[in-house]
Amino acid sequence: MKPWSLLHCWWSTLFLLPLALGAANNGLVSRDIPSQAYSTAMLVKDSSLDDPSVESFFIPGAKVFDRYFDCPLDYSDVSGSHNITVFARHLVPPGKESEIKTLPFLIYLQGGPGFEVALPSSSSGWIKAAFDNGYQVLLLDQRGTGLSTAISAESLEFLKTDEAKAAYLTHFRADSIVRDCETIRKKLTAGRPSDSESRVALLGQSFGGFCITTYLSLFPESVEQAFITGGVPPLVDSPEPVYRALYPRVLKRNKLYYSKFPNDVERVRAIHAYLSNNKVTLPNGGTLSPRRFLQLGIQFGFSGGYDTVHQLVNYAANDLAQQGKISFKTLSNIQALYDWDTNVIYAILHEAIYCQGKQSNWAAERVLNEEPFATEFEWRLDHLKPDQAVYFTGEMIYPFMLDDYVELQPLKNVANLLAEYKGWGQLYDEKVLAKNEVPVAGVSYFDDIYVDREFSEETASKIKGFQQYITNEFGHK
Repeated sequence: MKPWSLLHCWWSTLFLLPLALGAANNGLVSRDIPSQAYSTAMLVKDSSLDDPSVESFFIPGAKVFDRYFDCPLDYSDVSGSHNITVFARHLVPPGKESEIKTLPFLIYLQGGPGFEVALPSSSSGWIKAAFDNGYQVLLLDQRGTGLSTAISAESLEFLKTDEAKAAYLTHFRADSIVRDCETIRKKLTAGRPSDSESRVALLGQSFGGFCITTYLSLFPESVEQAFITGGVPPLVDSPEPVYRALYPRVLKRNKLYYSKFPNDVERVRAIHAYLSNNKVTLPNGGTLSPRRFLQLGIQFGFSGGYDTVHQLVNYAANDLAQQGKISFKTLSNIQALYDWDTNVIYAILHEAIYCQGKQSNWAAERVLNEEPFATEFEWRLDHLKPDQAVYFTGEMIYPFMLDDYVELQPLKNVANLLAEYKGWGQLYDEKVLAKNEVPVAGVSYFDDIYVDREFSEETASKIKGFQQYITNEFGHK
C-alpha cells in the first residue's frame, strides 16, 4: 500500500492520539558512573522472539509481550559505556503469534519529551489499522521513561554530583532514542533473509515526529515508511526562533479564551492577585505561584482545553469568594494537570530538543522578556494596568519552575547546568533529508501552540518526497 493511502486510512484515529501517548564541554563528563545504577534483576532481556520465558498476556485484539533490551548509555563510546534498559511493549495481531519472525514491525514513538506509552486498547484506532495493514507493533518507553531506565530525582541519587547528573542526562535526547530503536530493530529482525524485510515503519506523535526526523537523518536505510502527527520539527539549532513563533499563537489562544469566557478576565485577575499576595502550597508540597497558575494555558492546545481552564478558574474564584482561600479539591485538580513533577525530563530537557551545538540558556524566559511579549504576558501584579487581562502561557519551560515544582527542586542546579551546556550534537542532517527516499507523510495543525506550523511546512519542503497534510479541524491533542 502506498504510504499516503495508508496514512489516509489512519487519519480519523491518529488525530485522537494523546500527547502523553561529546559530553566533555562545560565540565560534563560521562565517566565513572556506578554500574549498580543499571541493575535490572529479574528482567528477561534481549531474548529471542520465541523465548517462552518472556512475560506475555492478552488484551482485546492482541497478544502483548513485555520486552526489555540492553542499550548503551553513550553511543559515542559503546565499548566504555554502561548499559541502560529500554522497554518495548510488543503487540501481535490475534492468531498471528507464529508469524512474529516474519511480520514487519511498526515502532510507535511517543510525544514528550519524557513520556512513557500507556497500554492501549488494540481493538480500535491506529493499532487496529496497523494490524489490518500487516504490521506488528512496538510501543517504546523511550529511555528515561516508564519501564525503561527511568529518570527522576530519586533515580539520579546514585550520581553524587550535579555535574555527573547533568552529564548523564545529555544522553537522553532524540539522537540516543533513535539509536536505541536501531539497536532494538537489529535484535528483533536478526536472521531475516534480506535488508528490506528488516526495515521498520515508524509512527510518531509530536516529539515522536522529531525522533522520526532524526531517524531519517541517521538511519534512512532502516526505515520502510514513516508517519508523523503534529510533530514535523523545526530544523533550528536553538529554541529562540521557536518561541518567537509560538508566543503569538499562545496570545491568540488567550484572546479566544477570554472572548468565550469574558467574565474570566475578572476571575483570573482575582486569583492572580490572591496568589501574588499569599503563598499557596499544593497537596504534593509544591507552590502554586502566580506564574505556575498561568501555565494552565498549556491546556489551550488540547481538545476541550478552554473549558478545562474555565472550570478550574470558576472553582478557584468561587472558593475565594466563599471561603477566602482556594480549596484542597481545586488545588488537587490544578496540580493534576501538570506533568512536570511526574515526568521531569519534560521540563529539564525540553529546550534541549531544539539544540544543535548551542546552549538553550532558558530561551523561553529570555524571549518572554522581549517586546511585545513582555507587555502582553505581564504577570507582575504591580505592573498590570487597570482591567488588563492576565494572559496564560503555553508549553514553555521557565527557571521559576525549579522552585515551584517539588520534584524539580532537587534538580535545580542540574537543570541550570544543562541550560548552559554547549555540547549538544547534531539531530538532523539536511543533506541526507534532501536526498530522502523513504516514503514519509505527516499532518500539521494550523494554529498549533506546541509545534509551529510554519516551521513544519519549511521542514517538510526540505525532506524529499514528504507528503504534508495541514488541517484546522483538529488540534495538537
